[in-house]
Amino acid sequence: MRMSTFFLCPNCGNDKEFKIFTGSFQAIRQSPESGARTEASGMLPNLRQKDNYVECQLCLKSFDYDSAAIIGKNYIQTIMKLQNKQYADA
Repeated sequence: MRMSTFFLCPNCGNDKEFKIFTGSFQAIRQSPESGARTEASGMLPNLRQKDNYVECQLCLKSFDYDSAAIIGKNYIQTIMKLQNKQYADA
């Protein structure tokens, strides 16, 4: 599991709290301002090894890990472009 992966819930727009289920289980908090995780629980073994999804902590919907990561990556890239444009215009 990559520690720098950022997630965004396509259902409710949550960009802060998720549970990640892969070969292990981990609860994370992330900051859209920095584009990185701010808190992460210790990794616990996932009893169902074939799971590979991310669960939003607000709406409790589950999404494919890779899809959620792609959406999160695009989201962070857009935020960074807007911030750079804002600084360039100032």
